[in-house]
Amino acid sequence: MLQNMSGQTFEDFSKGQGMQLALWLQQRLRTRAVKQAWGLAPAQKGWFLLGLGKEGSPLMGVHTVQYVAGDLEDQSVLGVSHGLRQSGASRGAFQGRHRVNMGLPMAQVVSGVLTVPLACGASACEAEVQLEAARALGLEPQEVSFDWQAGPLSDGVVAQLQWVACAQSAIGQFNQCVRRAGWQLASVEPEWQAAHRAASCLSGGLSVLLTRPAQDWQFDLALLASAQANAAATVNPSGFDAALREALQTSAGPRLVAAGLALKAWT
Repeated sequence: MLQNMSGQTFEDFSKGQGMQLALWLQQRLRTRAVKQAWGLAPAQKGWFLLGLGKEGSPLMGVHTVQYVAGDLEDQSVLGVSHGLRQSGASRGAFQGRHRVNMGLPMAQVVSGVLTVPLACGASACEAEVQLEAARALGLEPQEVSFDWQAGPLSDGVVAQLQWVACAQSAIGQFNQCVRRAGWQLASVEPEWQAAHRAASCLSGGLSVLLTRPAQDWQFDLALLASAQANAAATVNPSGFDAALREALQTSAGPRLVAAGLALKAWT
């Protein structure tokens, strides 16, 4: 969800028609070509940048873990853009070649479930979600970035729309920071969704967070599809299990989020 907070719908692939199948196949071909990916997760007084690379199919290994102190707006050597620029240079990439997925802090995200008549079309559903998100954020509808998908429950009369949203200005701030670094912003999503993705694919389970440094973590891409399906059923962190919520409160939490953001490149 929240791929650049564009307001796109993300329905179950199996319900799609021929065009959706073609798009899905194109996406599979693109993700197979991905050799490395980056996630940037919010942390105390800064951000954690984590890079993943292919170690051997289907395992992914961590090649970079870096704490970047400072603010997104700061354009000096103390800012996040400078830290990203240095990391990109150390990996020998050309200007603009690195793409990063960024996490939204929980404090900046609102989410919910909206009930609408089953007969509502996609455009009507999107308009309802936009209005609901704007009310929750106390903003004008055009100032909101949001994403939504149809929920699994329906009684034949009404449908449930699961949605997440943030202020559009937050996405603009992310974009500016990343562009100053010479990187590209690939996607943005709530940090709890990224954490769920990483935890679902982490070899050895969450206990690894306490027994191994982040540089030794490995992630199994074979588990990614089921992780995405399970995460799609929940738009609120309260729906995740206690072990994951507890893990997010540890010092390894931001690194786990960053790993989940990087893993998004293979979804």
